[in-house]
Amino acid sequence: MAEPVTSQFMVFLCTVLTGALAGFLYDVYAGTGQVLGLKKTGTFFGDVIYWLCATVVVYALLLQYNQGEVRFYVLLGLGMGAVFYYRLSRRRMRRLVIKTIQLLIWLVKWIIVILLFPLRIIYIILTYPFKITGLVLGKAGGMAGKMLKRLVPAPVKVLYRRWRKCGLGVIGKLKRKK
Repeated sequence: MAEPVTSQFMVFLCTVLTGALAGFLYDVYAGTGQVLGLKKTGTFFGDVIYWLCATVVVYALLLQYNQGEVRFYVLLGLGMGAVFYYRLSRRRMRRLVIKTIQLLIWLVKWIIVILLFPLRIIYIILTYPFKITGLVLGKAGGMAGKMLKRLVPAPVKVLYRRWRKCGLGVIGKLKRKK
């Protein structure tokens, strides 16, 4: 049975809009990739995810408006919608998508900082006594080392230096032979 021309025109109009939606989804994907700086592998997986999502969206919309029938005017409408989107608003939408993604990343970072601030304060409070103790013991250890150097006789210092030099030489030769 033949369909009325008006319903075919409405399906054609819906497919044009679906093609424009697929173009917008591509701009969202490309903008995300640009902001995140995707490399070769990331781009590959992003392409696969984009095409899977675009296929599902286009199929769902075709099923909704045209009972899943694919005719020439449907393919023509999808292509025309993508071309119209590309020609008319791709640059502006890409800039808008990139700015939106950057804003979302900035907001997420600040939300994380705000949520982790109490934990950071607790960490500072709990570690402060240990830092003070380490500072005091470090100064005391440095003073003890200076006093020990004065107490050790010169022949023991010379012997220590020779053994240390010999030990470092052996260690150096062992590392080279590997």
